[in-house]
Amino acid sequence: MSRADSRSGLEEFGRVDTQIGESINFERLAGTDDTSWKKAVPYESDIETVSRLAFKVKSPEGEEWHHVVLAREGDHHVGLCDCKGWEYNDGPCVHLCAVRKAAWKGVTPERDINGRVVRICDLDAVDPAERRYPYLTDKQREAYLACELGDKGVREFQREKGYSSPGTVSNRLRVAREKVHEHEQQLRADGGTAARRDGVTDDRRLLGEGVDR
Repeated sequence: MSRADSRSGLEEFGRVDTQIGESINFERLAGTDDTSWKKAVPYESDIETVSRLAFKVKSPEGEEWHHVVLAREGDHHVGLCDCKGWEYNDGPCVHLCAVRKAAWKGVTPERDINGRVVRICDLDAVDPAERRYPYLTDKQREAYLACELGDKGVREFQREKGYSSPGTVSNRLRVAREKVHEHEQQLRADGGTAARRDGVTDDRRLLGEGVDR
């Protein structure tokens, strides 16, 4: 049974987090022969930190980057990935497992391709805007909220932040718009019916950043 087919059953038992994804129990996989867990080798996988909630991951045997959202919530994790392994199987995919292993407690954390320590944050520490736009970097999201959803002009925002050129803001805003557009297109392709809810409080949990699946 695919994840899509089983979603209604998961919702019935309260296993779906309506903010960023599904409940994931990584601890039960440690020491098992689970295929995704065994194939997830952090130091052989390419991991890029996008935001506190989001990562891009390319597995050792893969050719494509996949987009992962992952956070801690209480004594478990919540998250999702845009790969087919996540969509059609019951357990976490190799990309989610790679991020979890890279940030394992008690073990020296791995660093991503930009030298940043891979960390998984607590969901409670993340504000609604970050949950709504996990695929935007902090600065892209800041520009998008202020200039696209807010009432600030590019030059006004540039002066407020002390940037040397309005082009800096314009470029971040352009990329953010493109990512949000691609995300909403993917929501529609996946059957999402509420892709245009409030920009800050929207609780859609599907990813979709124009990545081939």
